Amino acid sequence: MSEYDYVIVGAGSSGCALAGRLAAQGERSIAVLEAGVRNWPKLTAIPAALLMTVGTPRYDWMYMSEPDPTRQDRIELWPRGKGPGGSGLINGMIFVRGAPEDYDAWSEAGAHGWSYADVLPYFRRMEASEIVGEQVRGAMGPQAVSKLKYVHPTTKLFLKAAQTAGIPYTDDYNGARQDGVSLVQAAQRRGRRHSPFDAFLAPAIRNGTVDLIQGARARRVVFEGRRAVGVEYARDGAVQTIRARKLVVLSGGSINTPQLLMLSGIGAAADLSAAGVTPLVDSPEVGRNLMEHAGASIRAAMDMPTVNQSATRFGKAWAFLQWLQGRGPATMATAQAVAFHRTAPGLMAPDVELHFTAFGFTGPIETDPRQRLVSITASVNHPKSRGEIRLASPDSAVAPSIRPRLLDAPEDLATLRRGYRLAQSIFKSAPLAQHVVEVLDGPPVDAPDEVLDATLRASAAPIFHPVGTCRMGSDAASVVTPALRVRGVEGLAVADASVMPRHISGNTHAAAMMIGEKAADLFRGEP
Repeated sequence: MSEYDYVIVGAGSSGCALAGRLAAQGERSIAVLEAGVRNWPKLTAIPAALLMTVGTPRYDWMYMSEPDPTRQDRIELWPRGKGPGGSGLINGMIFVRGAPEDYDAWSEAGAHGWSYADVLPYFRRMEASEIVGEQVRGAMGPQAVSKLKYVHPTTKLFLKAAQTAGIPYTDDYNGARQDGVSLVQAAQRRGRRHSPFDAFLAPAIRNGTVDLIQGARARRVVFEGRRAVGVEYARDGAVQTIRARKLVVLSGGSINTPQLLMLSGIGAAADLSAAGVTPLVDSPEVGRNLMEHAGASIRAAMDMPTVNQSATRFGKAWAFLQWLQGRGPATMATAQAVAFHRTAPGLMAPDVELHFTAFGFTGPIETDPRQRLVSITASVNHPKSRGEIRLASPDSAVAPSIRPRLLDAPEDLATLRRGYRLAQSIFKSAPLAQHVVEVLDGPPVDAPDEVLDATLRASAAPIFHPVGTCRMGSDAASVVTPALRVRGVEGLAVADASVMPRHISGNTHAAAMMIGEKAADLFRGEP
């Protein structure tokens, strides 16, 4: 077919949820364009294999940032998943909704209809959660949310040390209150990664209700006047056009969705003209407002084995055999425990997230089995710093320009400093402290703020949670309305993390799927 009711660009976390839910609601003319292709064997099903998929061209688009002037002009890899499932194929599988207060802040900022009370039914509808102690959780949804199948002894020490350092324990950080330290909840089923493709899109494809077109790189949205009527894409060396009778939806994520809007003539008119694109709608905020969680890690050498010792050839083989039975270290999400904490009085929600990993990197994504390492990463939940996405070329095959400014706002540096000191205090708290041989990173705990700040500017890095580049709001400057329609045109919408008007407290995968879930209701029956 070359014409459908709905054409969705991008089979990532939001796009898979959107397509699957539209199909479940009875919409039967749906096409999903995905630039990547499915890979076999399905290495991404092994949770620990993300150490082999991130930074590998077969699984990762491997975008590189521009130099960040707020962090010594560093240039970094910004991983984005390649293939059906998007970044849900290569992420850490940490299932975090965000704090309830985050969504109330969205509504107060003009994203009416997106308060916590508004989005909670979609989180519940999404989940098949093993954590069902509160009525706010869901148990019958398509997305599996599991307890960890393997908990390392050092993780148990971290949980106790965090409480000693003043962070209360919580049974469920996805419950009515996020604050506290807890074991991670994982987007897994029986120890295997449960991607958004597995949960939402694959069943719809099997039922014949959705057509997935793989290896299709979108070039631009096709307009008749100011109405979107289709998408032009390149596939197998040929340029083709697919038409949409009702709606074109962009779900490429916070990097690719603004790129495609700009390639289609929607963006800052002067910048588009300079890049060789004819402007259609002057929308200066397209690509702006790039928000990312800035994080900084501390590693410690231990007097007991850590997961690093599983990185031998024999250890990997044994872990794989255990994984086949749904257990063992190969089932691990990246972090085994997380903590959400308010590091200053008067805050509306936790301002810092801590990730504890029962291993430590000795290179960018390398582990050394000879070293007994663990790590804690502190990150800023609600950054005030803003970067941007810009066109690098009018050719869609050229990656856009990613311009982060992770520590531009003094408030973000101060928050990261408090989070880092909190992580330092946990390493010095019982019972973890009794097993720490040496803290390997950062200045001493009593170092002056200016010394620590210099360390943070030299070491802070993105946590790979980019959002906000197609901001949703009720004001005329916002890129999309609260109904997710692109301003200035008809027949075009955005449904992915790029619409977030404010960052959330925690990892973004679950929130991105929620956006797709809610979008399906917003778009259903589109005339």
